[in-house]
Amino acid sequence: MSIPYQVPGLFLTSLCHVIVIYHMLERRYTKRKFVLCSCLYIVGFICMGGYAYVAGGISAIRTYLLIAVCLFSFFCLVSQECFSKKCFLFLTYFGLFSVLDNSVKLMVEQFFPKLSAPVGYYVVNVLRTAALLLILILYKKYAAPVIRSLADIGKGRWWKLVLISLMFYLLQATFSILERLGVLPELPLFIMFVTVSFLMCAVYGVVFSNISYMEKDAEAALIRQNAEYLSAQLSTLQGAEETHRRFRHDMRHHLNMIAEYAKNDDVSGILSYVREYSVEGSEAEVKRYSVNSTVNMILSAYAGKAGESGIQFSVRCTVPEKLAVRDIDLIALLGNLLENALHGCQKCGKETSYIETQIRLQHDRLVIVCDNTCPQDLEIADGLPVRRSIGISSIAAVCQKYRGNLDYRVENGVCSVCAVLSV
Repeated sequence: MSIPYQVPGLFLTSLCHVIVIYHMLERRYTKRKFVLCSCLYIVGFICMGGYAYVAGGISAIRTYLLIAVCLFSFFCLVSQECFSKKCFLFLTYFGLFSVLDNSVKLMVEQFFPKLSAPVGYYVVNVLRTAALLLILILYKKYAAPVIRSLADIGKGRWWKLVLISLMFYLLQATFSILERLGVLPELPLFIMFVTVSFLMCAVYGVVFSNISYMEKDAEAALIRQNAEYLSAQLSTLQGAEETHRRFRHDMRHHLNMIAEYAKNDDVSGILSYVREYSVEGSEAEVKRYSVNSTVNMILSAYAGKAGESGIQFSVRCTVPEKLAVRDIDLIALLGNLLENALHGCQKCGKETSYIETQIRLQHDRLVIVCDNTCPQDLEIADGLPVRRSIGISSIAAVCQKYRGNLDYRVENGVCSVCAVLSV
């Protein structure tokens, strides 16, 4: 089969790689930069793939390995994920690609042995691409929210998963190389492929069991964070209770002092004393931001942190006592929003800074808007910060989980974040 006939197939394969990567990873660049990098990758893939078909033999295997390296480099270039997570996702995807490629080739050879080389080549390409896109749809619906919710998992655990996925990928790569060299008869190759596929099921059963454990561990971390918010609120309440207890204890002295002013007909003194007492009492009063206990705990905790840093903190909250959002998701969303806002105010370098938060339930949507002063160098692309923290990834994961959206904007030194959840 000549090179011109192979180019459309190579283009389809490389385009499939790009589509999968676009939806699988947290992108580092804007859509325009991603498209530019993708075009360069597609051109390189077509050139290397064409050379592999022409060269054949050992040269083709070397080129195949070079293509794998280029795809991994593309993975690393466009992804915002940590390196260990990139390795796991790449090895998992490339291993799956190899499984589908080998499976489709075996089926086409078995059921359509009389197909010409060009026709068989394109049948394999189309079937493999369709299977990958179907798996991608299932991944986005079921697995992606779990993977993204593990944004704050330690790198060490990802490396353990990398070793497992690497083992499986090497088995698949060995099968592909033996099949291309033709050193084994078809039956042993088929038995080897079935064995490797069975191992794949067993190995990835362990992998996803580990991922499920990691998700539970992440939820435990959010529960601990919730306990910290509760502890901070309890400390505030205890302090307020102590102040009120002191006020009640001193009430007799206050009344005696007012009585002395009254005996001397000192009305201005009475008014001044009462005014001072009321100011002190209002300062000791605990402010309640929301009837929803979880939302109130988070807001109270960050109101205290903002006050300690001299940051103005204001809230408008009109949500009911019960929300159709899990507490740990509220903590991940609202807690990270306010944490990032607090850090933005602390780094902005301005004498006065503020955080304004609006939370409302609008029909069947929970809308959270947070405005805060921020550094001048904060860059936004496609509605998200270019330099994304783990907290932003957690916020985005919660919005995606509840079929909502997340939008960041910066104007005149103020960062405005709008998070919407369908509830």
